[in-house]
Amino acid sequence: MALNMKTGALADIDSLDHINILTKDVDKCRKFYVDGLGFEEGFRPKFDIPGLWLYLGYSPVIHIIEIVEALPNVLSSGCIDHIAFRAHNFDKFTARLNKHDIKWEGREIPGMDLHQIFCHDPHGIKVEFNFEGQDRPWRTIEKLHDDLLRDTFNESYTW
Repeated sequence: MALNMKTGALADIDSLDHINILTKDVDKCRKFYVDGLGFEEGFRPKFDIPGLWLYLGYSPVIHIIEIVEALPNVLSSGCIDHIAFRAHNFDKFTARLNKHDIKWEGREIPGMDLHQIFCHDPHGIKVEFNFEGQDRPWRTIEKLHDDLLRDTFNESYTW
């Protein structure tokens, strides 16, 4: 976590995670970012929408999504679809959003140890927060723990 140099407190938001670019031509973006700039194309979960993830080292820092046309009734900030941050303590973070009446949506990513929150800033820019491992929602961690105990001891285990 990032340290606030003024207060000495640890921040719940840690670092910039990635940017997400909307395009009608994924191959043109691939040629620019991979061939031209040297990013590496790598693993991307099986989403319903075509696209690619580009890596710096082990981090997918540019996400590219193919769109056919603008989506109706969706807030949009142009080609930059959203910015994303690594964050910590899902339950504390969502309580803060709720306290400030910030509308948000959450989702789990298939095949990854990742839970996300999406909200929009006052200008319509989508902001994403990624919670991994122990920073995911407590109910998710608790369920995984219960499943592990059940699978390990081959019985129903309750606290």
